[in-house]
Amino acid sequence: MTKTTLRKLVKKVNKENAPPEGWTEEAKAGASQAAAIGLSLSDLDDSGDMAAELADIMNPNSDLYK
Repeated sequence: MTKTTLRKLVKKVNKENAPPEGWTEEAKAGASQAAAIGLSLSDLDDSGDMAAELADIMNPNSDLYK
């Protein structure tokens, strides 16, 4: 087994699980919100539709609340 640092492991895992367009500020914010309410990336679909819906639900300025 090869030894590695936690920092390298986290970077590797983040790279392997990055959204298709990369970690944009919007994607980081959505991941942060999902983590804050106890969701993990495996709870969301790969297409990003569920993440977009969650972002709308979590955004008080969303059209859902108008």
